[in-house]
Amino acid sequence: MLQKGRHYDPTDLFLHRGDTITLVNGDDNAVHHAFIEADRFAFDAGDQEPGKQVTLTLKEPGDFIIQCGIHPMMKLTLHIQ
Repeated sequence: MLQKGRHYDPTDLFLHRGDTITLVNGDDNAVHHAFIEADRFAFDAGDQEPGKQVTLTLKEPGDFIIQCGIHPMMKLTLHIQ
């Protein structure tokens, strides 16, 4: 998953429980902070400096939204079966 230009690319992913994704900050000078807040699943990558990556294993089925704590317009919807 690429985080670049203050958006995620792509903006929707269809995956299976147990899959792993890697979020990569592809910006040259922007810090990102990916997180998920949901009843059944929470994730917080912390601040991601340019070029840094973080891995997320999807353990719960359902639809979850990854947001950026720094750029609120950045959203990625995960559809996990």
